[in-house]
Amino acid sequence: MGTIVTVAEKKHFLRWFLANYDLQSREAEMLLRYMMTRENVLQRVHFVDNFRHFSRVIVVSTTCVHVAPFRYYRRNKPVTTDVEQAFMDLYQHPDEDIYVGLFFKDRSSCPEFASVLEEPVRTDMDPAMREMLSLQAEWVIDQALRAHRREELMRAVDDALDSGDRAAFLIASQRLIAFDQGELTAASSL
Repeated sequence: MGTIVTVAEKKHFLRWFLANYDLQSREAEMLLRYMMTRENVLQRVHFVDNFRHFSRVIVVSTTCVHVAPFRYYRRNKPVTTDVEQAFMDLYQHPDEDIYVGLFFKDRSSCPEFASVLEEPVRTDMDPAMREMLSLQAEWVIDQALRAHRREELMRAVDDALDSGDRAAFLIASQRLIAFDQGELTAASSL
């Protein structure tokens, strides 16, 4: 986690949140109240804005927004709207992190919410994915360098034409043709 939020801060925020907003799901409110009363659970609760790619996520919405009332995501399991299933999982696995996304009016400008937001630092990227990203980055850089080199060669051809220098035009044209043929040869060998 990039930011550490204490159990007391989380408890204070949940108390404030439940006092100021009505949830679309009464059961979800009971689940948040349960979290608030269990310090061992609250230690593992992380309020986040972007909760994609996490193994265990609860999404709760208030009556002032048009978002699904409750969703529970568990890695390798179907998404559920069953609060009881989320409660049972929370009860059975209190030592696992859980990420909570709250949807309510003005959440992006709410200082109370901002004070408990934790920006996760993802270090568990799959090595194959890391390698794929590295290869993609190399490819993008290579393409940018090739485009830049071709642009330079085209500029040399244009400059020779503009100045009326036939010898410079022939040399620049041959270099451009050789460059383009080299790309075609390299592409056909793949």
